[in-house]
Amino acid sequence: MDTHALRPMVDEQVIKDMLWAFAVRSPEHAALLLSEEGEVSWTNAGAEIILGAAPGGLVGMNMARFFLRRDANAGIPEHERVEARHRGTASDDRWMARLDRSRFWASGVTVHLGGEVPSCTFLKLFRDLTEVKMQMESSRERCRAATEASEGKSAAIALLAHELRNPLSGISLGMGVLQRRCEGVANINGAMEAIERNVTLAARLIDDLMHHSKVHADGFCLERSRCNLRELLEASSDIARRQMEQDDRTLRVLVPRGDIEVRVDRMRMQQVFVNLIANALRYTPVPGRIWVSGTLEGSEVIVRVSDEGVGIASERLERLFEMFTLSRMETSKLGLGLGLALVKKIVELHGGSVQARSEGPGKGSQFVVRFPAHD
Repeated sequence: MDTHALRPMVDEQVIKDMLWAFAVRSPEHAALLLSEEGEVSWTNAGAEIILGAAPGGLVGMNMARFFLRRDANAGIPEHERVEARHRGTASDDRWMARLDRSRFWASGVTVHLGGEVPSCTFLKLFRDLTEVKMQMESSRERCRAATEASEGKSAAIALLAHELRNPLSGISLGMGVLQRRCEGVANINGAMEAIERNVTLAARLIDDLMHHSKVHADGFCLERSRCNLRELLEASSDIARRQMEQDDRTLRVLVPRGDIEVRVDRMRMQQVFVNLIANALRYTPVPGRIWVSGTLEGSEVIVRVSDEGVGIASERLERLFEMFTLSRMETSKLGLGLGLALVKKIVELHGGSVQARSEGPGKGSQFVVRFPAHD
């Protein structure tokens, strides 16, 4: 059935009256009536202002006059009318030209009114959104520059970590030789222990750098496998305890009795939980307690690492996951502030999110990790 045959006859003056009412209520919009060939038969004041024309100066011009030359040569004005004729409307967001050929960003639509009134076959509506467009372009450029800077920083980090490993290995080897040769020598044990502690700290810092650069590198992908959530959290807790040398600390893993199977990159997700649990142990004075709870909500896994530690000031929460910030303890010498940035990146690669919560200094903190149980 021809739907156009069902369209009621529309009087040209009725259309213009409706558009005039619209124009009064919305002068920042351009409204133009076009013929079958795209000639302007009527415009509102908004169109004259946007296109830079005198009152009545647009009537009789073809709409193609206001398209960029490359778009006009490509047949875009005609294509809009063809699409509107077949679909009813044709959306359009593009750079257009005023009468003085200055450009502006137009966002609008072409509406097919039918063929009953030859001079009012199409209605063209648009707004001048040049300022919005420029703001978007500026934001996109800043984002691109930031991405390039971040990629350069990651490459520099990877190179630095690689170069630092060589002298550190030599120091560690020399320390072992000295320990064997100086066994039993007075006053040597304390010095050797100090060297060992600092070598261990330097090695951990370098590992942080290497992990960070690898996860942020182009082409990095997860190696997912099936594993049990309880086993993952218990193993992470054991590793964190050994790292912090706090095997006897009050740390409870709370998981439902039934098995919760997840499909994740086990090594990377273990990195996440070891980091969060180690932080909880690090910043919780004795006899403070730590809880690691895991559960399933629908198809989403929720893991909470809660502690009774030093807490986090509210103004530091929002920057907690940025690189090179030690927001919890500014004077800490325990790391480069990469741990939580790495946690955030790994969780996001799994399609999840991580949030930090705290009621303030001295009131403990909680980190909440959410991710899909299956990819």
